[in-house]
Amino acid sequence: MAFGLNSDDATAFKLLICLAVMYGLMSMLAHSIVHMKFVKPLAIDAPLDRFSEARAVEHVRILSQEIDGRQEGRPGLREAARYINGQLEMMKERASDEFRIEIEETVVDGSFSMMFLGHSISLGYRNHTNILMRISSVDSRETDPSVLINGHFDSPLGSPGAGDCGTCVASMLEVARLIVDSGWVPPRPVIFLFNGAEELFLLGSHGFMEKHRWHDTIGAFVNVEASGTGGLDLVCQSGPGSWPSRVYAQSAVYPMAHSVAQDVFPVIPGDTDYRIFSQDYGNIPGLDIIFLFGGYFYHTSYDTVERLLPGSIQARGENLFSIIKGFTNSSMLQNFYKQASPEITIHQDKDDGAIFFDYLSWFMVFYSSGLALVLHKIPIAVFLILPFLLNLRNFSITSCLATFSDLTKGFLSHALGVFLAIVSPVMFSILRLLFTNYSMNWFSHPYLAYLMFVPCSLVGLLIPRTFWSCFPLSQDISVFQASREVLSDEARFWGAFGFFSSLTMAYLLAGLSGGFLTFFACISMLAAWLSFSLAATHYGRRSLRSILFFVLPMVPYLAYSVYFGGFLAQFLIEKTGMMGSIPPPYGYFIPDIVVAVTIGVLTSVCIGPLIPVCGHWLARSSILQFLLQIIVIGLAVSSQFFPYSMAAPKRVVLQQTYITSGPNHLENSSYELSVVDSNSLIFLLKHAPDVANELQTDLDLSFETANLSRQENWLALFPVSFMFSRSLKFPAKESTSKKDIHFPYLISSKPQTISDHGSRRVYLELSLGSLEEVWVTVLNVTGPLSNWSFADNKLPAPEILAGGPPSYICRLSGASHENWRFWLEAESEEKLRIDVAVLDQQLTNEVKRLKSLFPDWVDVIAYSSFMSTYTF
Repeated sequence: MAFGLNSDDATAFKLLICLAVMYGLMSMLAHSIVHMKFVKPLAIDAPLDRFSEARAVEHVRILSQEIDGRQEGRPGLREAARYINGQLEMMKERASDEFRIEIEETVVDGSFSMMFLGHSISLGYRNHTNILMRISSVDSRETDPSVLINGHFDSPLGSPGAGDCGTCVASMLEVARLIVDSGWVPPRPVIFLFNGAEELFLLGSHGFMEKHRWHDTIGAFVNVEASGTGGLDLVCQSGPGSWPSRVYAQSAVYPMAHSVAQDVFPVIPGDTDYRIFSQDYGNIPGLDIIFLFGGYFYHTSYDTVERLLPGSIQARGENLFSIIKGFTNSSMLQNFYKQASPEITIHQDKDDGAIFFDYLSWFMVFYSSGLALVLHKIPIAVFLILPFLLNLRNFSITSCLATFSDLTKGFLSHALGVFLAIVSPVMFSILRLLFTNYSMNWFSHPYLAYLMFVPCSLVGLLIPRTFWSCFPLSQDISVFQASREVLSDEARFWGAFGFFSSLTMAYLLAGLSGGFLTFFACISMLAAWLSFSLAATHYGRRSLRSILFFVLPMVPYLAYSVYFGGFLAQFLIEKTGMMGSIPPPYGYFIPDIVVAVTIGVLTSVCIGPLIPVCGHWLARSSILQFLLQIIVIGLAVSSQFFPYSMAAPKRVVLQQTYITSGPNHLENSSYELSVVDSNSLIFLLKHAPDVANELQTDLDLSFETANLSRQENWLALFPVSFMFSRSLKFPAKESTSKKDIHFPYLISSKPQTISDHGSRRVYLELSLGSLEEVWVTVLNVTGPLSNWSFADNKLPAPEILAGGPPSYICRLSGASHENWRFWLEAESEEKLRIDVAVLDQQLTNEVKRLKSLFPDWVDVIAYSSFMSTYTF
């Protein structure tokens, strides 16, 4: 035989090659879908009654290129507000007489507490700008239920914010223009909220919900966000109730939604304005729609208009316009205050567990939780009654028990295969890291993750079949009048079916929404088994033709699983660059292990249903040897790839820390560096010798000899700073640019008072000195604090920083010529300690030079932090 293979091995390799080609074609299809290759962007001269991506991109270009920085505290944020306002005024001028268009620019202030990234904080804010546009018919009333479209125009530190969230603003502006120019008069008012303070922890939306007169009229909302520069514009959250997702399913031109996202989203660090509208300060039905891809550039200086994925904004805009039509035409649209009224019960939708998913962005599948409660029980019911169904001809309790025993063995065999499919790539990833100098080699080359981990996972799936080639049947062959081959195949197939049906049932019992995938697998397996059984009577059970008849009915499921798994893996790989730096020794391994586990699970989902039939050929020693060779090649090849590039940068935080006392005295200054992934600062400095030289440190620096930065030094970024570990501190060069400024300082504004209960109230005034680009000020209060003037005079839950005493954290933001005035109340005479950290975005020339020395595969977020400590 060719290459020394016998006929059976040749047949096995034919099958392997055919499956590889099939999965390759499915992967190409999935890649084109998630990267919007199927959407044709319309040009800037497109008809005015069509949404045009080019017109929207022009808005993004102005907001992210012509306007320099839309961060709070910088002039660009005010310039962006003027631009948005100007665009809305032009729309109003050319609107026909059928429209009533109202434009407002409001300044919001307030204070509240929230949990963010698992930490309790209070927030105080002032002078943040929201811009609103209300489009309605001329005969509409002020109290008519309306649909809110929300997006933010501020951007994160150090980022041009083209994707996050220039794309959101641009999409909203183009949709608003489309409503006006198309002549479609919405039957219910549509409110566009351009909020100017989302990056500071959802302040703009909070200000709207607390202060604006229109908030009571909102009957539904759509929050548009970006966790990257395009790709899938996924519905990540929907509710309360199933009405918003039902409207989306009926309306979206390019549906992109999975109910399983609602199970996953709470685990992901971060939050959106969705929680303000639907959870914290309202119970308004709505959708949270987020760009998922291009996460490499999210919150970096590389988030530019050139990085936008073509077709993404076009799909978002067409979807958004259609969804607005769906909501405004719905009979379930009600005022927010009416929804909260106990007298109003009609149309209330209590179905919070609806199942929905898009099939390759072609169409939506949507069914209620009540129907899911029935449908998702069918597979496990089929599995449990199978021992009786398979023994109808020769029924006896003994034969039923023997059949159940064999099905249980098949179940355990497949479960073991899935377990090994997950463990094998994990073991490979750990082994690889023991022989390489850095982790995350696959970060800028995602295909490496598949090359390394899919063969490992496939070997794990096949191991039980390899070592259990002769299935230990409990059934009596003579009684069933069937061959051992037939009974073994049945036990393996129905065991695998039982495994997927059990997962479906587990999802259902857990109240999660992701059971549709395993339910889809179960239904597809039933159709495939029926097709295979019919073909086997003509071609034989081991014929490739019979296997073809088994695979064909599975193709819709397999294509979907590749699409679903591909986007999930890509999203996760992109996010590992900002998942946080966990202390060694475990932190070094975690990203690789997480990606290995994910690909192991996805391999089990995508390939696992084929193993009961295809495993006869694939679990041959020649195939396993071939897969092991690929694994070795993957190990060798992956070690040659560097983890980062300009298209997948490493994130570095550079803080120049100033320790001050009073408005004019500088005690100390230092550079503090941190990273947010598993490759440490030691790795960075070894590959950035110019930076190491500028910092006057040795290239052979180790954490044992380095000067570590303390957690409390990163107070200005609280609570994001908890994602840092093993940060380093270096002496700063003396700068002349900070000598003439006045530093922030805290003083007592009037004498303290003592209440009848003995509590002591201290009145304080905080000046930000002469700093001009303050992003946020963070207060850390320790001591016998019993109350304060923030957050409606309610303290948040205390935090423990660096093992110290309980602390109460408050973030203050908003530019003003006036100082911050507040009071603190102590329950005893013990002193209150207040640590103040002011984050200013202006950099010294020395920091600018240091930042410029980093390689182009590094993105540096740099700022100054002015820290001071007081006791009262």
